[in-house]
Amino acid sequence: MLGVLVVVLLVVLLCSASVMVKWAGTTFLVLPRLVGLLEDVRGDEIVALPMDSSPTAVVFPRAERYLVYTSDLELLEIAASLHASDATPWLVVQQAGTSEIIPVSFIGRGLMPYDDPRVPGRPILAFEIAQPGTYALSHPRRPMTVSLVPDRTTGKEGLIALAVVAQLALLAGPFALTFGRPWLERRRAWRRHQRERRRASETMLRGRSGRPG
Repeated sequence: MLGVLVVVLLVVLLCSASVMVKWAGTTFLVLPRLVGLLEDVRGDEIVALPMDSSPTAVVFPRAERYLVYTSDLELLEIAASLHASDATPWLVVQQAGTSEIIPVSFIGRGLMPYDDPRVPGRPILAFEIAQPGTYALSHPRRPMTVSLVPDRTTGKEGLIALAVVAQLALLAGPFALTFGRPWLERRRAWRRHQRERRRASETMLRGRSGRPG
């Protein structure tokens, strides 16, 4: 029974690893957002796009870049295969009432700690909305839902990395003072003890070598 519980626990941890990574990364983005270095994405700005019907009308209130998130393994594999073959993305974004087609590109990276944890999976597509308004999104029909998330981290990866390193350093400081100082003191005491033993051994050897035969 214990073995079965351990296996089940490991499976659960593996299945939720991506979610844990994203939530862990989000904790390190709180400070940059509080000081205004990063803009937060509100929950009502995340759009769930059902793929069981096409096209779908979506209102984009701001001119910015959007990412398409999915956790469906088959869709992830399809996106990776199309990207590798330099094929045309399966999503078509067209401004309502016009013939203007918005370019859509593939996302070649994997899951990152700064990906939004409120949506499952990772981004596979990206497109830029230059003018707010209603757009028609056409795509193959599938019994699933993807998420559209404003992209407010691309181009700021270096800033995010610096913020994470700085916060890790701040967190490591108290641990170093708490656990590092006693370890250093024990290390110094051990070295002093070794030096004293060495001197005692050298004194003993000199004493023996100085005795008359």
